Formats: sequence, structure tokens, C-alpha cells
Amino acid sequence: MMTLSEQLIEQLNKMDEAQQQRLLNFARILTKTPVIKGEPGASIAAATGFFDAQSLDEMEAAIAEGCEEIDWRGWE
Repeated sequence: MMTLSEQLIEQLNKMDEAQQQRLLNFARILTKTPVIKGEPGASIAAATGFFDAQSLDEMEAAIAEGCEEIDWRGWE
């Protein structure tokens, strides 16, 4: 099995120069973005009892439905 680095290099080698530049720009943005660590929603809900399982399922479905499209140029 290939390592993550090997997989990235493999994909990078398939890109033209313009795509590689866009990827580099994105990577630079990612390295400057702080990693936000939090708790999974289910563990928070379980701790507080604020949401029932059905409400959480409905929220998850709504989020998944509303987030299906990717704006590939949105980060440029």
C-alpha cells in the first residue's frame, strides 16, 4: 500500500503546470490555517442530552444534502 506522500506525488505528477501551481497555492493556504480541534457532535449531544437521535440524523442529512457541491475555484 502506498503512503499518503506517495499518493500525493502520484497525483501531482498527473497534473499540468497550472494545476500544480493551484495546488501549491492551496497547500500554502492550508499550512497557514490553524487546525481546530473539537468534539464530535454526537458526543456533545450525548453529554448534554440536548438533541435526540432523530434530530441529529435529520441535521446530518440536511448538512450532507446542502454540501454536495464543491466550488473548486472558491479557494483561489
